[in-house]
Amino acid sequence: MAVIVVIVAMFACSCSALAQHHDYPRELFNTAQPVSGATPFPNYDPYRVSELFNKRHEIELQMFDVINEAALRRDPKMKGDIELYGKDLGYIPSLAAAHYKYVFGDKSQLDWLLAEDAKHGFGRDSLILIVFGYIDEWSKTIRRFKQHDKVADGAAAEVLHEAMEIRKRIYGPDRFKKAWNSVKAN
Repeated sequence: MAVIVVIVAMFACSCSALAQHHDYPRELFNTAQPVSGATPFPNYDPYRVSELFNKRHEIELQMFDVINEAALRRDPKMKGDIELYGKDLGYIPSLAAAHYKYVFGDKSQLDWLLAEDAKHGFGRDSLILIVFGYIDEWSKTIRRFKQHDKVADGAAAEVLHEAMEIRKRIYGPDRFKKAWNSVKAN
């Protein structure tokens, strides 16, 4: 009986080994081409998922920048894409989408950004702070900058100061200084 079990186990292992080494035709793995026009990969590479995952993060950051720029420009042409993709944008682009919606009148988006920031805690290197650097609101966001400034160090301090520099470059250092001096941190 033990011999039969060993033979069956060896057969199963050899079948799975044969399947793993089989050279499948590349056209079997071409889902993206008819859907989006993407070029299929020329060969199999099991490490490609990690590479693609990293590109996904890069693409989300690029979407974050494009959406924030559209908000700064008050460009209504992005509105359809924001509505179409909605929650499918991913977390990082959704932060910029909240800025965009805020610019076009949905003031609840600022409260959502503030709540998201508070949920993650002060002193973190959050991209929400970068959104606060872009957004044209001068009491709640400056107060939040000050709250972060009390505890931020390392990467968090770098992100905070980058956001503050963005605000100064867009709206002017004098306006920033005036707002900074008039708002209490609480």
